[in-house]
Amino acid sequence: MMKFDENFVFPVYINEDVLVKIKLLCKNFQNEIFGYLIGNILKWNEIVYVKIKELLFLLGAIHSDKYSTAQIEGAAGKYEKKFRRLKKRSADDSLRVVGWWHSHPNFGCFLSKTDLKTQVYFFPESYQVALVVDPIRDDLQFFTLDKNTEKGYKEVNYAILDINSK
Repeated sequence: MMKFDENFVFPVYINEDVLVKIKLLCKNFQNEIFGYLIGNILKWNEIVYVKIKELLFLLGAIHSDKYSTAQIEGAAGKYEKKFRRLKKRSADDSLRVVGWWHSHPNFGCFLSKTDLKTQVYFFPESYQVALVVDPIRDDLQFFTLDKNTEKGYKEVNYAILDINSK
């Protein structure tokens, strides 16, 4: 059993049902796919963290080394419409795009140069994260930008929330 300081806060919390959906989508596509992570920016004891409550995915949007970040930019308008509908349906005005998720089928979990450019251009805020899922190796990891590292990013610890348990 892991022990944590009473003031410990994970940088990222993700609802289990959202993670299950993302993993399932990633397993069902041979090529790389991507979507947005939707949630809230929260604060506890002066520590900022995100809670991921929803995901957005468009079948026609592809993220891959075969394409540039312009492919994501081209889908941004469609995602914006879908996000507005989601926000209205949830009646939660504090919902934000807190990052993005994408697959690396059998590549492992890291940010490629293209991924890093995507993170810098579209998700530059300190709270915004990238979730990389390798459905073949059954692995996943969250990342955020870090100018103090040679790679330009770092891994982020996370916790999975079971919203159905009492």
